[in-house]
Amino acid sequence: MCDMLTDSYRMDVEAALVSGAMPADAHSILLSTGYQKRHADMNVGAAMELILGQKIVTVTISGLCDASKTANGHGTLAMDSAALFAPEELFCELHPEIESFDYSWSIVNDPVKAESVESSLQELISGRSNLGMDTIATHIDYEKMQSSIIFGSLQALSWLIFLFGVVNLINTTLSNQMSRKRENSILRSVCLTGKQLRLMSVTEGMCHALFAVLTVLITGLPISMAVCAEVSKKSFAGAVVPYQFPFLQMGLFLLVLFGMEVVLSVWMVRRQKKQSLVEQMRAQS
Repeated sequence: MCDMLTDSYRMDVEAALVSGAMPADAHSILLSTGYQKRHADMNVGAAMELILGQKIVTVTISGLCDASKTANGHGTLAMDSAALFAPEELFCELHPEIESFDYSWSIVNDPVKAESVESSLQELISGRSNLGMDTIATHIDYEKMQSSIIFGSLQALSWLIFLFGVVNLINTTLSNQMSRKRENSILRSVCLTGKQLRLMSVTEGMCHALFAVLTVLITGLPISMAVCAEVSKKSFAGAVVPYQFPFLQMGLFLLVLFGMEVVLSVWMVRRQKKQSLVEQMRAQS
């Protein structure tokens, strides 16, 4: 993708210049750093053949620029950035028959007249193969489709992490309870009631779950906000999308976390009560 370096556009591109200098004549161009990384021989001062349509011209690379920091006909999205910038004089030299080199126009209309305006534009461009039309609805549908794919993939990854956490929670709780069977049997031998044992186990489980929740919030929340900011900057050319806390997912996590702790603690206490104190103490000795 080759963008034209016009007078009105020159200052924006010059601000994104990384090395070299701005083109001083019609046969000098700027190359994007992203393209140059894949072709190391195309550095400042190197000559290359530029093909525009059916015409070929030899040009010199006068400088390198970060194209993701410049705007184009579709805005400043890095995914649609230009590979190089050529002076307006070069375009005019190769294609003197073209009066306007603008390749996109934004047509804003009254939403009430949207259908009539769209049909009129379709009639206008129907016989022209070099013209096409995009509607905001088409772009919205496309962005929703792209977002759903990305969001679905991340959701699947988060569910795998969630399931792994549940399994780890069960394993940790059961291991902790099993290792304390002898301690619990000794406490029972000195008149610890079943209700007290159950309360103690559930309270310990709740404290463990509460510590896990605080750890998630203290460490996970800042990391999530930082990742959200960085991803949005890369995706939307510096614009930061506000972070939205996942209340539904967090609520489900808390429900499962505290629910599993209660169920496992009660189950282990009932299992221990079915064994005599002598059997439990012998099993641990």
